[in-house]
Amino acid sequence: MIQPMRSPILLVILAAVAVAALAPYAQADIVTVAPPGSNVPDAVTDLDALFATLPEGSVVQFTPGRYELLPKPYLEDLCGNCPEESTQVVATVGLRITGRGIWLLGPIDGEAVIVTNAGYGLLFDDCRSCNMEGLTVTGGVRDSSANATDAGVVVKRSSVSITNCVIRDNIGDPAMVAKTVVGIMGIAGREGSVMTIRNNSIIRNSWDGIGLYRHAQATIEGNLIDGIDLARGRELGGGRGVGIGCTWNAFARITGNLIRHYWKGIGIFVDAQATVEENVVEHVATWGISLWDAGSGRPTGNIRRNVIYDTGACGVSVVRTSPDSPPPGQFVQNILVRTGQDPRYDSGEPYCFQTALARHAVPDNFPVSANIHYLNRETRGDPGKEDVGRDDFRTRVKVVLEKLERWPRFAESDFQNDFIRPLREEAEAEARAAAAVADSLRALADSLAAPEGTAVDSLVTPPPDSLEMAPADTSAAPDSTTGG
Repeated sequence: MIQPMRSPILLVILAAVAVAALAPYAQADIVTVAPPGSNVPDAVTDLDALFATLPEGSVVQFTPGRYELLPKPYLEDLCGNCPEESTQVVATVGLRITGRGIWLLGPIDGEAVIVTNAGYGLLFDDCRSCNMEGLTVTGGVRDSSANATDAGVVVKRSSVSITNCVIRDNIGDPAMVAKTVVGIMGIAGREGSVMTIRNNSIIRNSWDGIGLYRHAQATIEGNLIDGIDLARGRELGGGRGVGIGCTWNAFARITGNLIRHYWKGIGIFVDAQATVEENVVEHVATWGISLWDAGSGRPTGNIRRNVIYDTGACGVSVVRTSPDSPPPGQFVQNILVRTGQDPRYDSGEPYCFQTALARHAVPDNFPVSANIHYLNRETRGDPGKEDVGRDDFRTRVKVVLEKLERWPRFAESDFQNDFIRPLREEAEAEARAAAAVADSLRALADSLAAPEGTAVDSLVTPPPDSLEMAPADTSAAPDSTTGG
């Protein structure tokens, strides 16, 4: 096969890119690890011994294979999600990572699967400027204490980047999960941790996809968070809990994620502050997004240009009683489609009013504007009071779609593939049909030798609006969803 020619300039550019990619490891100690029994020359197979003495700045390169961890007892004096933070918790840990500048890298070819066999699977504990990329974490075991924030990856007092990883099938034992109710999260951030969570697949875990607790901060971008089973209550399976939960005083920027098949979508609770932009939340059992003050807090939610599609209860619930600082946020340019689909929640209990936007307590300084409601269901099967018609929806949705379509996860969503794409194809078919009619009328006019100056176009019905046409400006004034 003939290879494409590359100019000297291009070769220089490619070399520069390669050097930049390897720069973080240039001065690092690179340690190759392999599962016990592997025939990898000079590879370390005892992970516990390695990480107990790992120098700062080390790069741990995992070769393909299955790594079975042994659970170790773990006692902590602070509880991540207890009303009293100073509550002692007994848990187990699979592998503890501590230090500075530690990199955990998966293989370029093949898969490195870490089976943690513990509640706190991989625990980043006092690990500064640490990174984890290209690994699969699975096989968590639920701890007996309901206060343990079990997760495939737990981050405490650390700054960690988690990128291009798969965190899946951390389910736990049925009897233990039934006892504790809480299951195993994908990722848990705690105690002042600063995290970047980008482009991961967090799939079929038995509690929150991502949970952020006291003093945790995170950028959560471009992830797939899929519960698969959409399990509820004490039922064992994936999707119990919240897709992304921010509570106590956590801080997060949540953008471009796809969250589906969960009990609940994105939650901003107590005193948490979050910017939630351009995500898709679909196929959730109850609400899609919730801003909830828990009766005493002052959460902030800047919620803009998200899709909430196919929910059992309300699309969005707002409970923010106090107008005081910090500002409560805003709810602007969101798309709410097919919410309130489960009649079991028509009473409004235990979650929210059965309507697309449940305004339980909305301060005057929480703007609600330019949102788009379509095909929603309310109590007794009534249509959504703020729903727009099909043509209005097709016109107004385009300005938001332009923002959403830059995110790769949007293309994976059922909202795009099962709802927007057919709607777009329908609009395009109508436009083609109208154009064909126009051509036929013009041909007929020509055959009748219409006198010069006859306005043939006046005989033609203009084509219906298409999703590809220029967007209408809906941001200039609030629509009927204004909270005040």
